[in-house]
Amino acid sequence: MSTQTEQPDNIGEARTAIISGGTSGIGRAIALALGHDGYRIVVLDVSEVENLRAAFDREHIVGEVIHGDVANAADCQRAVSAAAELGHVSVLCNVAGIRPVGTILDTTEEIWDRVMAINLKGMFLLSRAVIPHMRRRGGGVIINVGSTSGYVGKHHLAYCTSKGAVIPFSKSLAVDHAVDRIRVNAVVPGFTQTGMTAGFSADIAQAIAERNVAGRIGLPEDMAAAVSFLVSDAASTISGTVIEVGVLPGTLPTAG
Repeated sequence: MSTQTEQPDNIGEARTAIISGGTSGIGRAIALALGHDGYRIVVLDVSEVENLRAAFDREHIVGEVIHGDVANAADCQRAVSAAAELGHVSVLCNVAGIRPVGTILDTTEEIWDRVMAINLKGMFLLSRAVIPHMRRRGGGVIINVGSTSGYVGKHHLAYCTSKGAVIPFSKSLAVDHAVDRIRVNAVVPGFTQTGMTAGFSADIAQAIAERNVAGRIGLPEDMAAAVSFLVSDAASTISGTVIEVGVLPGTLPTAG
């Protein structure tokens, strides 16, 4: 369902961006930022769909918000098809993720499978679906959102494992599809103020803020700014790179 009642002009030349997990947190900030940058936006998510549709209407962003599961190949294809109807599918941001708590002894097989399905399989499915469109139009950009928990973490075994795979996945895609002029980069947030980090105590949050390069807790908009740069022509020679946002060298990795 489109948030706009009229089709935009020059639809074939328009740039479209797909964001998974784009109805809240970092994904929402990216969707709004790219919408303001002139992209037509397609978001795939399972919750808060109507809320984001209303935000698109308020901020005059052309796009669609699709209720669907990133771990479902048919839903991923629906999102890509919707983006292709709006114009040239030039950007994919894989943001969707879940972060259950648990060591290996606390993690059931069902939880493990679900984390891998959303955090990894979804990234694979959407990238596989979008790359043929990008190749036909001479290139594109894929951004995969990782986490400092992908380096090391405590009591989040499944999440840490899934996020650890983001970097080699991104680098492999970048190498495989450089000939197609498809750039692929990973963006790794430090501690960022989202629903995932809402449960941290004020003391822990303050200690983390003191290690942040900005001297404060990271915001979803900080990540969105990095993504806006990486998908722009100013970053046309950057691919296969990991960009850490709000992380100082030498500090302990923390939840992103």
